[in-house]
Amino acid sequence: MKKGIIILVVAIIVIGGGIGYFQWQKQSAVEVVVSNINPLELLVFEVKNENLSEYQINRDFERFTNSKNRIIELLAAGESWESDNLFHLWLDMASVLKAIGDYDGAAQLWIWFNDAYIHNSVSPANLGNLYKSFVVDRDKSEYYYKMAVERDDRDWHIYYGFYELYRYNFEDADRALDVLRDGYGKNPDQINYVIEMANYLIILERIDEASDVIEEYVVRHPEADHLRDRLK
Repeated sequence: MKKGIIILVVAIIVIGGGIGYFQWQKQSAVEVVVSNINPLELLVFEVKNENLSEYQINRDFERFTNSKNRIIELLAAGESWESDNLFHLWLDMASVLKAIGDYDGAAQLWIWFNDAYIHNSVSPANLGNLYKSFVVDRDKSEYYYKMAVERDDRDWHIYYGFYELYRYNFEDADRALDVLRDGYGKNPDQINYVIEMANYLIILERIDEASDVIEEYVVRHPEADHLRDRLK
């Protein structure tokens, strides 16, 4: 029995160690506790953004109430918290909490969601954005963007948000470009990466590198030869 417990613990440690890997650098030293959060305790409508109009508050309250009632109804009918039928409802609740300025509530719900739906990239991407632009903590933002990319390496918007983090919050051009290069390597026909890399390299006055990026893409996509105009 003890042997079995030891094996289980080792397996958990190995799996946990693998989750944080990212090719550019070691995972940030951000303590992220595996959630023991009860998401139902977070379903409280408390407006913390004083700039919202009465119309916005009423609209968000209606959305909040409809989603909360549906969650409770499905749980009462025997659905589990992690049911696919609740997937969008939980996300909708977190979105409302963020909209009304309850950033802590939204963050806690997304953190729980990370564990409840372990393959989803939406909640870690939302956390990355939250800590990049609203409750600014660049290390936490980096942690969650890395998680989001690991879970979905096809989403341009995740890569773009991550790139913005390194460009503006860290002011680290090389790591910002590395994010775009990584996304481009996995999505070689996605022109957004080429445009953003070329534009940023031009701003950095690294014209030869911008030209190389454009030429490599145009060789494979001759219809995109208009990209060369960016170098003029």
